[in-house]
Amino acid sequence: GIRKKIEIDRVLTPGIRCTVEVDTRAYDSPTPMKGKVVSPSTPREEDGTYWGYATRMADSINSVFNESPFEGGYDLKIGTSERGSETIDDKKFCLPPFRHALIVFGGVAGIEECVDADESLTLSGKDSFKLFDKWVNTCPFQGSRTIRTEEAILISLSRFQPFVAGNIDQPPREGEKVMADFSDEAPSEESSDDDS
Repeated sequence: GIRKKIEIDRVLTPGIRCTVEVDTRAYDSPTPMKGKVVSPSTPREEDGTYWGYATRMADSINSVFNESPFEGGYDLKIGTSERGSETIDDKKFCLPPFRHALIVFGGVAGIEECVDADESLTLSGKDSFKLFDKWVNTCPFQGSRTIRTEEAILISLSRFQPFVAGNIDQPPREGEKVMADFSDEAPSEESSDDDS
């Protein structure tokens, strides 16, 4: 979001996305800003700043579960479907406590088609819900035959946000890195002091 050139500490391939740490005192400086390329997880790990969701490629729907980057896998698996057995609009909807949640989105024909295409699974597409702890319709009354995946991701993540935020207070497991606390109650360094 900075409309100034920033000189970084290494040479990168043009066009790739990177996370750059910048000294905020340099924003008003007339000289070119300098920055340091850091891990995409740095903002979240250092001060709890949301920095986007993570994606990974998987060869099949089965490998989505079996190749988890987390020791012990995902402790909450959510499948999204217009045929979900529960809707996020239900007043009783909630998420159980979790450490590592996975939210799965299907293509145009849904998760069911992915399951049918996965030869390593003996499950049929109509039984896809059995792979998940939650089988949720995040867009009830969608008003169209399909919702594009890129739209479904934004809609669903915003709908799940209050339930995920309610999970923040889970105590860390032994040896697990503790995340920085964050709150919307106090303005951030980037916030304006006036409310207008």
